[in-house]
Formats: sequence, structure tokens, C-alpha cells
Amino acid sequence: MSRLGRYVERIRRVPVALVAVIASALLLRAFLVPLNAYLTNGYQDENDWKHWMTAIHQHGVLNVFRTSDTDYVGYHWVLWLLTLIYDAVGGPYSETSRSLHVLIKMPSLVFDVALIAIVYEATALLAQELDAVHVPRLALIGAAVIAFQPAVVYDSAIWAQTDAAITAAMLAALLLVASGRHEWGWGVWMLGFLLKPQPVLVVPVLVVLTFRLGGPLALARSWTVAGIVFVLVLSPWFLHGDGMRIERIYRQLFFADYGRLSSAAWNFWWFIDALAHRPGPTEHVMGLPLIKWRYLGGLLSLASAAVACGWLWSRTTLRGALVAGSYLAFAFYVVPVSTHDRYLYPFLGLMLPVVVLERRWLPLYAGASLTLMLNMFFSAPPVQSWAGRWIDSPLSYVVAGANVAMFAAFTAVLLPGAVANAGALTLRLWRRTPARVPAAA
Repeated sequence: MSRLGRYVERIRRVPVALVAVIASALLLRAFLVPLNAYLTNGYQDENDWKHWMTAIHQHGVLNVFRTSDTDYVGYHWVLWLLTLIYDAVGGPYSETSRSLHVLIKMPSLVFDVALIAIVYEATALLAQELDAVHVPRLALIGAAVIAFQPAVVYDSAIWAQTDAAITAAMLAALLLVASGRHEWGWGVWMLGFLLKPQPVLVVPVLVVLTFRLGGPLALARSWTVAGIVFVLVLSPWFLHGDGMRIERIYRQLFFADYGRLSSAAWNFWWFIDALAHRPGPTEHVMGLPLIKWRYLGGLLSLASAAVACGWLWSRTTLRGALVAGSYLAFAFYVVPVSTHDRYLYPFLGLMLPVVVLERRWLPLYAGASLTLMLNMFFSAPPVQSWAGRWIDSPLSYVVAGANVAMFAAFTAVLLPGAVANAGALTLRLWRRTPARVPAAA
């Protein structure tokens, strides 16, 4: 059978129930698409997409970095495709255009479908790994939960965001690497990174998995494939002479300064912003000469990565990858400075297959789902007069405290295993070190 024939046969085997879940999810989103998400100043994030589409329409996709104030990179290929569709349909490039408002949300809905399908596959594979019964039923439960997860629906249908795309890329990368297809996994990861840099949070997990399952050569090959994907996607702009502009965008994204430690994320830094009158990330901690808030956040992030990698070292399975990746997704929301309200989103996709199989994780998942939805809703409500009304309310500190407590509990679960693995590895290395021979007198 040809490769095309195998793909067609696989499509035919897609369960009718999964198709029904996806169709129902799209129908729900169709009713919500006309709504908007309003930020504190009344601005809408989707207007950025519209401005960049206008620049692409007027000057071409290769000139987008020269004719717009963009802070995205690879996503401009998606916007370019949208301009081709919109130019064929016809309509004004304006913030108030209803046709453009609907079109701009279509990629987000497509990404939701991809995330639903990948969660279904991940749950099925994890169920097989854990020798569970009723595998199709469990996989369908996972797909249905992510399909109707309030934060997921709000993010795409109302806010027009792309978090489903990067979450799907991270989840697919973990699946592929855990199953031994390292190069494919890193290639998919790079596609997600090019859409938005947030997939960098699972790099420690991917490195440990690839090294432990395939060795140094597999890691080298995987990085080579990721580099090739990077160059292929961005080479038209590199050849166009925009390499330095792209480098500057990535530098601004990784070292963003919003004038406060938390950019509307109800996390650990939300309390510091209130107590210390919103210090900037580059200010010094309590007047200390060498320690800045950004450095402190970076150290906490490194410590979280060490916990995840240490715990994963002896658990290089799909389950281990999903738990460790979920932990880093939670950490990425709580401990670095300048994080956004939606940065907990990947946790919903990465942790869900584990929750379906192991109900002991359900309180953590349910709690994080609730706090994320509250954070997103009050940061960008669907009614303009509500914008900014509750973002600094007492509720924000309650939710921030809950997020910090849940992350601390998550850390407490993984830390003993990480310490035990670190101790065992240290002892093994020490025993392999040859004894020193005293020098002759």
C-alpha cells in the first residue's frame, strides 16, 4: 500500500465519536466567534493580527518586518495565507470589519481541532503504556475535556489566540520523542517555537528524553533537524536581509520589560508587584547591588528545570515526559518575571492524558483550570465596560495564592524523586572515578 493509501486508511479509522466531539466543539465556537476580548485599555489583541495582515496586503509578506511593529515571526506565513483568502473574498482591512474579525479567528479554531486530535492520541498511547482497559473510551474522554475546556474555548473563539497551536506542538513533540522518533519530535517542536517561543519551556524534557533514549548522536541529529526547519521557514526573510530584525524580535520577547514583574499573570510575582509598588524586572532586589528581579526569576526557573529533569531521569516514558512537561508549564507561569495571563494554558493539554488515567491528579488539574479561566476572563473580558475592572481586585490575590500553593504541591510531589535520582547519579559517578595514587616522595 502506498503512503497516501495508508493515510487514507488511517483517516477512515477515525472514530465517529471523535468526529462528533470535534464537530460539537466547532459548533460551540461558532456561536462565540462574534464576541471580542477587551484588554485593560480597551484594545483587542486581534487588532495586531489585522494590522500585520494589512502590512502584508500592502507591501508583501517579505516586507512585514520593515513595515509593521510586529513581535511575531513564523505566524506571518499563516497571516499571509489569510490575506490571500481575504483578497479573494473581498473586504476592508480595518479594525471594525466583521468579515476580517471572523476570518482572523479561523486559524485558532483549526489549532483547537489539532489539539483535540493530539490529546486523543496521547491519551490512547498513555493508556496502552499503562496497560489500561477501555483505551478508546479513555482517549475520547481526554478529547472531550480539552474540546470543551472553558479556557481553551475562550482562548480561541473569543480571544483569537494561538495557544492551542503551541500546546499541540509541545504535546506532539513529547509523544514523538518518547516513542523514539526523536528527529520528528524536534522538528515539530521547532514549528511550534516559530509560531511563538513559549515551547522553549519543554526543551529540558526533550533533551533528557532524547539523550536517555537515543544517546548523544540522536540528540545531535535532532538538533540538526530543528535547525533545518528553522532555516527553511525563515530563509526567505534571511535572504531578504531581515535577519537582524528577527534577532531583535526574539531578544525583545525573551527579555521583555512591562514595567512590572507580572504582566497580568496571577502568580508569585503578583504579590511582589503589590508590596514593592511594581518594580521593573531590571531593578535590583531590595537594593542589593548584584541581584535583579529578572535574575531571581531566572534562578527559580533553573531550579524548576532541575527538579523536572532530575525526576524524569529514571522515568523516561511517555507518562514521565507528560508529568515533567506539565510541571515546567506550571513553572513557566509561576516563577519567571514578565509572564502573561495565558501562560498556564499548555498545562491543560500536557497534563490531561495523565489526569484521565490517574485521577489523583484531578484536584491539581481542576484547580489550575479554574484559576486560569478566571485570570483570562478578568484580564480580557468579553464586555468592553468590564475591561480592567477586576484585574487588581482582591480576587486576584486569592487566585494568585492558589496558583502558588498548587505549584508548591506539584514541586513537593516531584522533588523527592529528583533528589533521589541526583544522589544516585552522583554516587555512580563518584564510584567510577579512579582513586588518586599518591605521588612518589
